[in-house]
Amino acid sequence: MSSIKLNNYVGPFNGSLEIGLRALAILNDAFPKAYSLQRLLFLDYFIVHSDDLPGGPTGLHPQTPHRGGELLVRRNAMQDGLLLYQSRGLIEQRYENTGVTYSATERTSSFLDVLISEYTVELRERATWLVERFGDEPDTVLEQIVQGHIGKWGAEFELESILWEEES
Repeated sequence: MSSIKLNNYVGPFNGSLEIGLRALAILNDAFPKAYSLQRLLFLDYFIVHSDDLPGGPTGLHPQTPHRGGELLVRRNAMQDGLLLYQSRGLIEQRYENTGVTYSATERTSSFLDVLISEYTVELRERATWLVERFGDEPDTVLEQIVQGHIGKWGAEFELESILWEEES
């Protein structure tokens, strides 16, 4: 009997292809602005879990326990995703005084326009909302939001499970 090795398991929608696609949607709405890797990581969390933000639309993914930890494990996948889409001419890497940034290209919108799945349509709607809401905010504001909520995102499941145990 063979065993399945889960050490390299990547959950659905959290591989470099999917994370890169979410970054592509964000950068497309922000075009011609360029964003740092750190900013894209924050925005990727916000686009997936937009319902964690006050007034945000329903999240693309369900609210899961300990989802705040997702911010800590996506960096490599995001870098790989950006590189993948950059190699196809859909993302441009820029070297600026503030560091390395990424932007959409003239081809990005046309590429996204041919993707018509329900997930992609909802992704693009949330990307528009996200850029309208946070596009001009400095990175420090995004960082403050994350630091102020990281322990709360997903912690409601711990409280709920305690309550279920007390009822039993």
